[in-house]
Amino acid sequence: MARVESDNASLDAEAVVPSLIQGQIAYLYKNKMLGIWSNILLSAILLFFLWIHLPNQKLPLLIWFGLILTLSIIRFLMGRTFESEKEYTQQELTGWANRHVFFTTLISTIWGLAGIVFFPNDLAHQALIAFVLFSVLLAAIPTLAASRIAYYLQIFVTLVPIIILLFLHKGQSQSLLALAMIVASITLMLIANYIYQLLFELQNTQVALQDLADTDQLTQVANRRHFDREFKVEWRRAMRERTPISLLLIDVDLFKKYNDTYGHQAGDVCLQKIAECLSSITHRPADLASRYGGEEFAVLLPVTKQKDAAMLAERLRRKIEALHIEHSESSFGVVTVSIGVSCCEPAWDFSGNTPEEEQKVVFPAMLLTAADNALYVSKEQGRNQVSEQGCGDQKLSKILQDQAENSDR
Repeated sequence: MARVESDNASLDAEAVVPSLIQGQIAYLYKNKMLGIWSNILLSAILLFFLWIHLPNQKLPLLIWFGLILTLSIIRFLMGRTFESEKEYTQQELTGWANRHVFFTTLISTIWGLAGIVFFPNDLAHQALIAFVLFSVLLAAIPTLAASRIAYYLQIFVTLVPIIILLFLHKGQSQSLLALAMIVASITLMLIANYIYQLLFELQNTQVALQDLADTDQLTQVANRRHFDREFKVEWRRAMRERTPISLLLIDVDLFKKYNDTYGHQAGDVCLQKIAECLSSITHRPADLASRYGGEEFAVLLPVTKQKDAAMLAERLRRKIEALHIEHSESSFGVVTVSIGVSCCEPAWDFSGNTPEEEQKVVFPAMLLTAADNALYVSKEQGRNQVSEQGCGDQKLSKILQDQAENSDR
């Protein structure tokens, strides 16, 4: 069976992680004021003392200070464009994290250059530079939310140059200061590792809690809350990448009569078995099976054409019928399902049913309505079957529904 292929068609295997990563990236950019003011304040302090102590290097000092100031402002302005309320894809979040790490590491490298270019001869100013550099690294600890390796790299590029120069100075006091800096660096790395482990354990706890909140406890598939959130995410992805998105709505036929005949406990077991069958058509990470209502299920199939979604729906219908769950109140003698299938291409309707100049923008509600109408057709035509309906092709099922409502009156 052919499906539309896309490099970005699949979500990460842990579908809940992007929202947690977004929280971490939002934390990085939420603290953007700390980053800019700590760099400006510390670089100004160092500039003041070195300006007096190194009168012949005023131009390099100004260039160095200008680089720190410029990069800090660029990182600050970049952080202001991050919208914490917007839902980003995992690829976009990775880009935001990489940009923050890049600028932070670049700033740390320039700080490290200060220990080489402006290395003074007296111990007091050497100790001052060492103290300032450690302060810079303490202010950069939020980087751990993005990458532990990046933070270790910042420790290396910031402190190693001045430590090497202190050892090369061959003074006893300088050697002791270098050893003290090495001990302090190791301590800082251990503290950073401890903080990172805490963040990692907290993330795992959040993943477990979110997974619990997003799972239907009876059937162990996604619940309606999870479906609604992922539907919005996948719709935006389909709109951005101009790919089709398909939806299956599945209803257990005559389920109320099944409950009345065999009891609610048997009904729960029945729903569990049906939910297990959904895994046969949701192989990709982006595919989502969920419990949509009491005896209704929904399957979201991104990057899937309608004809392929219909084939999957028929496979599912046969698999559930093949369970041979006894249902004496059904004309089929076993539990069956009716399925409605629909497919939309969010940006435009390219179904070919209308001329190009008359093609209309489609909306998420149109996919849900079309699938629901197709499900209604399946039930009206005798149940235990699959019906299809594309976006915008809703007149027939609407007429059938109106006729049914009028006959009920």
